[in-house]
Amino acid sequence: MPAIDRLFMILGAVSLTLAALLSAYGFHGLADVLSEAKQASWAWAVEMQYYHSLGLILVGLLSLQLGPNWPLRAAGALMIAGIVIFSGLIYAECLGAPESIGEIVPTGGTAFMLGWLAVALGVWRAKR
Repeated sequence: MPAIDRLFMILGAVSLTLAALLSAYGFHGLADVLSEAKQASWAWAVEMQYYHSLGLILVGLLSLQLGPNWPLRAAGALMIAGIVIFSGLIYAECLGAPESIGEIVPTGGTAFMLGWLAVALGVWRAKR
C-alpha cells in the first residue's frame, strides 16, 4: 500500500476521533460558555470535520482499489486543508480568536468542494 494512501486513512481515522472529542467538548464543556450562534457554528464545524474525515478514508480506499492517481491525492490534500481551515478556524473563533479569521473560513469550504470534484475526476480517470 503506498504510504500516502495509508496516511490519508490514518489521518481520517485520527480526525474522526478528534471530531468525536470536539463534539463532546462542545456539548458538555462549552454549553454554558458559548452563545447559541457559536454553539451552532461549533456543531457545524464538527459535522463538516466528520464528513471530510470519512472522505479521507474513502480517498485512501479508492486509491487502493483503483490505483493511485494525482486527482485522488489532490482530493486527500484538499480535504485535509479544508478540515484545518474550515473547521479549525471556526473552533478557534468560537474559543476567542479574532472574528476577522472568519473571513478565511470560506477558503476551507472551497477546498472541500474541490476535494470532492477531485474524487470524481480520480474515479473517472482510473485505469481499472
